[in-house]
Amino acid sequence: MSDGVGAGVSSRMLLRHGKVHEVAHAADRTDADAVVFTNSLTEHQRLSLTTLLGRPAVGLADLLGSG
Repeated sequence: MSDGVGAGVSSRMLLRHGKVHEVAHAADRTDADAVVFTNSLTEHQRLSLTTLLGRPAVGLADLLGSG
């Protein structure tokens, strides 16, 4: 879900603030237990996104045991 390196992208969160709110709303609407990102997350990104999304944020590599 990252739009790559560019203006407005927070390395702290991987996403722009508007996208974080959009993802949080979608997660709320679907009653998601967690949000999985295809990108690897740093520990700081994982903690920040977990806080902002109100549910665990994990990278796909974490789930596959290769991260």
